[in-house]
Amino acid sequence: MNDIVNREANTSVMEVQAFKHCKLLRLDATDWNLAMSRFREAQNLVPGNYSSLEFCFQSAWREAKRNAIDVGAAICKAKQNVDEAKADIILDEIPRILEEKGLTKSANNADFRKAIMSRNKDYTSSLEHLEKLETLLEHFESHMKIMENTSRYLKKQMDYFIRSGVIG
Repeated sequence: MNDIVNREANTSVMEVQAFKHCKLLRLDATDWNLAMSRFREAQNLVPGNYSSLEFCFQSAWREAKRNAIDVGAAICKAKQNVDEAKADIILDEIPRILEEKGLTKSANNADFRKAIMSRNKDYTSSLEHLEKLETLLEHFESHMKIMENTSRYLKKQMDYFIRSGVIG
């Protein structure tokens, strides 16, 4: 199930397909791509480019934060999907299987429930969708950390230029 796709090769929009309670997510990465293309400039900072670079990296941070918030909201819905699928299994499927197989209620242990859940397509699909969203959240949080570190580096470089008398 590949539900995270880039619509077009040359676009900066990532889509996460809708799944049950989770709506379609469109996550923009335009500012991120621009910031990535300007990393070389940040490494070789020219004081005249500082404000432009800082704005670029701050915009990329805000975009990553916005995407992380959207994915976080989708994670809440995905957890709801997992909980509903699990409830259906526990309340409907497990008692039915116990009755069909002639097993006693003592057979209803953690391993038995886990085995039933692992065979339920609805539960596994919901869990897979949740895991993809959690991975995507980590991805955007790493984007934010990269932008924070880059901004910190730029500020230190500018401080160095000011203290050394290059700018004065």
